[in-house]
Amino acid sequence: MTEKLKKISNEILYILLALPAMFLLVNKYPYLLVGSVILSVIIGLGFFIRKRAITNLHSELAAILLIIFTYLVLSYFVTGQGIRNFFSYSFLRNDGNFFFCYILFFVFSLASLDYEKLAKYFFSFTFFIFTVFSTAGIVEYFLGGKLFLVRIEPNGGKMFFALNSAHNATGSVYAIVCISLLVFFLKSKIIKIRLFYSALLLINMIALFLTKSRSGYLGFAAAIVFVIWFHFRSIKKFFITVGILIAAALPILFLTDSIKRLLQIRAAESFTTVVRLFIWEKAWYLFSQSPLFGIGFGRFNDIFNIDKGLFDLGRLKGIPGVVELYMKSNFYYDAAHAHNSYLQFLTETGIIGFILLMVFWILAMIKILNMHSRSSDDFSNKALLSAFGSIVALFVLAFFENYMSA
Repeated sequence: MTEKLKKISNEILYILLALPAMFLLVNKYPYLLVGSVILSVIIGLGFFIRKRAITNLHSELAAILLIIFTYLVLSYFVTGQGIRNFFSYSFLRNDGNFFFCYILFFVFSLASLDYEKLAKYFFSFTFFIFTVFSTAGIVEYFLGGKLFLVRIEPNGGKMFFALNSAHNATGSVYAIVCISLLVFFLKSKIIKIRLFYSALLLINMIALFLTKSRSGYLGFAAAIVFVIWFHFRSIKKFFITVGILIAAALPILFLTDSIKRLLQIRAAESFTTVVRLFIWEKAWYLFSQSPLFGIGFGRFNDIFNIDKGLFDLGRLKGIPGVVELYMKSNFYYDAAHAHNSYLQFLTETGIIGFILLMVFWILAMIKILNMHSRSSDDFSNKALLSAFGSIVALFVLAFFENYMSA
């Protein structure tokens, strides 16, 4: 009986560790995700006490991430931001979201964890919750509803938001989940299971298109190319599979009226494009003033906030074009950002911070591909190729929002 209870309690711990996957579509209620992440960290500490080590696979990545954390903390305090603000919910939820979002990497690096079990719970939770939201969102969208999961935006029309505050946030995570579903479909050998994943992929692809997130479309499309190539490594099979996916996607694009949104990618005069170009211009100028170290981590909103009509260069201190830090004691903690992860990190942390971040993600991709090429385990191959495709999508998504922090 004791062994049975231990087994049950162990399963519960793994369920709780993977619980954050359940709340990727509900950032209107951030305490759900915050609470689940904190719970995962607490459970992770228990596993760390059991065996105080991380895996060899994670050791280099963990070291780089620790250096990034240290660099960002130093950048924060050097620019006159106080310790009280650093630990405030407002900072960690917005400008300092990087710390909160990446903390789970350390938890999931522990040598004492059963990674296959954890990954199975993670994918099961993700596929389940996204399909539930997709089904409900599709029904609401086509029945004419616009109160619960669907909203109408002035510049984009009817969109599927789920319970997120922004349709792009929903589109970004749907792009990644659809990539994982595509991988599970491609790598499943039993026909019934392939049919199951094809149905889930279709439902979630419809939901992705209903988000009307152009960055989500591009991230998904780019990841498809890499995933299919690394799965087949055959030009013939690559083009056949891509052709089938395009043929399947075209009716969905017209059915969901997403084709208009997709064509707007080319429209340089659209409202969102004009606003982004304006923000990017300001971000690039700030980077040019302090290219090595940036103006200070968490300082972009303080010096430039389009909603408040703010662009305050008066308290940049240092040598223009070399090192200038923003030192004024005004702090704005909100969802505003450079709408581009690369410019966000270049502006706030300079070339040093940007290179550290790129090294982290590129090394992760290399490690994942190496493991995928060596692995003969069916589930491991699914998980690894899903992870690789997710990072490819992230690199594309990061051009349009600050997803490398959030």
